[in-house]
Amino acid sequence: MSSEQEVVLQQRLSRGDETAFQETFEIYFKVLVLFATRFSIDQETAEDLVQDVFVKLYEQKDRLQFHSSLKAFLYQSVRNKCLDILRSRKTREKHHDEIKFSSELEGQDSEALMMQSELEEKVYQSIKQLPEQCQLIFKMNRFEGKKNQEIADELNISKRTVEAQISKALKRLREDIYPYLKTFLLAIAFWLS
Repeated sequence: MSSEQEVVLQQRLSRGDETAFQETFEIYFKVLVLFATRFSIDQETAEDLVQDVFVKLYEQKDRLQFHSSLKAFLYQSVRNKCLDILRSRKTREKHHDEIKFSSELEGQDSEALMMQSELEEKVYQSIKQLPEQCQLIFKMNRFEGKKNQEIADELNISKRTVEAQISKALKRLREDIYPYLKTFLLAIAFWLS
């Protein structure tokens, strides 16, 4: 679509032209779904998310104002929704009990909280570097609390494979996190002295 055609389509949308909404959907739906899947969002969720963007566009037809091009607006809207989903997932997946000290947040130094957050981020980055199956098994075990046999049954693999993958994940975490953890504990000891 040329930039002139896009400007005309944008103007039609701003006037509430119903056929313009249909044309916009037909032009951009598939490419926006593909764009959303690049954020590690599955196909079905991506389709729902893009449909939500179009529904919102339609619902706001009376007050549509584009500060950039229609294309940029749609991509930015999809990107924002993807980031919202990823943030939500990350929040659900956080498993503070595994990496937090037993003390409550109150009374902790803000620098200690910052270091704790960095440690959590390092743990999640290390997990993301694991092979896909290893990552899945580790998350099912540690974040969802599933037993090894449950995981084996669900994934149709042996219990021994599950145990090996968890062991591999823990080894990788120790290798990745130990240097940082050592620095973190030394800093805590310094603050407490």
